[in-house]
Amino acid sequence: MGAPVTISALSDRFSAIPPLRAVAALCLAIAVPLLASGSAAAQDGAATRALGDYWQGAGAAPEYPGAAAAKGYALRSKRHQAFMQGGVPVEYRNAKSPYPLTRGVIADGAAVYGERCASCHGAEGLGDGRAAMDLRPTPAFLAFLIDSPDLVDEYLMWTVAEGGAEFGSDMPAFRDTLTDRQIWQVVAYMRAGFPQAGD
Repeated sequence: MGAPVTISALSDRFSAIPPLRAVAALCLAIAVPLLASGSAAAQDGAATRALGDYWQGAGAAPEYPGAAAAKGYALRSKRHQAFMQGGVPVEYRNAKSPYPLTRGVIADGAAVYGERCASCHGAEGLGDGRAAMDLRPTPAFLAFLIDSPDLVDEYLMWTVAEGGAEFGSDMPAFRDTLTDRQIWQVVAYMRAGFPQAGD
């Protein structure tokens, strides 16, 4: 790529150019090497993996992170679109947690979350669990989403109980492995902000 160009060398080169042209020329001189290095890196498929919603193995063709994120967003938004257009299925309509956010309920929710949810969604709901990158799309960032006005109780119960198969997501259904009480405990734990032991 040649010897690096220093700011002082560029300044000397463009000192005779009128000010506006000098700024444009300086920006171009900085941008061209950066674009060239990015292009070379993008051609190396083994070293380039998209960091987005789709994990790619070493043999996969490189994919730009923006495209991967768009696919993940499209998948993740299917449930939300269904909810906005028709609400939750009849069996989940008007579902509301009967459990207050007490220490006991939150602690029980933390135990269930740690056992059933953290491996994908991460200990603090950041979508960074040890299994997260094997899933399509990667798990939702619950810590950021839990305060969204769309995440009402009936939506959360439906999501946890039914999983994501209906929408092409790898999230498993928990209706046969968790009781309603356990799901509500997990909801309470999330609504409490994912407190860790001792918080």
